[in-house]
Amino acid sequence: MARRPSGILRLDPRTHMGLLLTMTLIAFVVKPFVLEVGLVAALALLQVLCGHAKMAVGYIALFALIVWVLDYAFAAGAAVFLTSFVYSFTLARRAFEVFMVGALMVADNSVHRITAAMRKLRFPEVILIPFATGLRYFPTLGQEIGHIRDAMRLRDIPVSMRVEAFFVPLMMSAATTADELSRAAVCRGIDNPASRSDTERLLLGVADWALLAIGAIVCLCVLLRYGAGPC
Repeated sequence: MARRPSGILRLDPRTHMGLLLTMTLIAFVVKPFVLEVGLVAALALLQVLCGHAKMAVGYIALFALIVWVLDYAFAAGAAVFLTSFVYSFTLARRAFEVFMVGALMVADNSVHRITAAMRKLRFPEVILIPFATGLRYFPTLGQEIGHIRDAMRLRDIPVSMRVEAFFVPLMMSAATTADELSRAAVCRGIDNPASRSDTERLLLGVADWALLAIGAIVCLCVLLRYGAGPC
């Protein structure tokens, strides 16, 4: 799921979770445009430092596109055909920083690292097991979608039949994949009540504590300054 990052920083998954929490708390607080840009730029810089420069460039371009559509295209009447999507664009803009941190956490950590961090945070197993299984499920489902698309191209299926030809095998494959993942998890002892050894050796370093402190300060300042306004 995640490749070994080549950046300057190697953050603990708990740092990503902390930043994800702080960004979630201020996601729907109405903030000045300058503050929005500052948060996006700071998170893009963090992605670069963690070795994900392409991700940072992509998110900056996407943010610029969303701002242009909401603040200029709709206002100028140049995107009338997109008016039905205005709520989706607004929601994406509000939660944009959350998406950036979430993408960094997924790209920077394997499922094992994330679950190990959640165990250190004392998450109950009834939450952790479905979460870990879901993280392994969606990449597999994405691969299956690619296989179905390739098969449809090879058989030259008509446009009128593509929806049915896509979703029927996808649903069947999804049920089979979920069953296989649950069986594999049981075979690996996921329901074993004994405590598991920590092979990741997770440790919060200076950079982790500094980022958590900065995130908490930014969250507190935004909530105190703008939290009383309408969302």
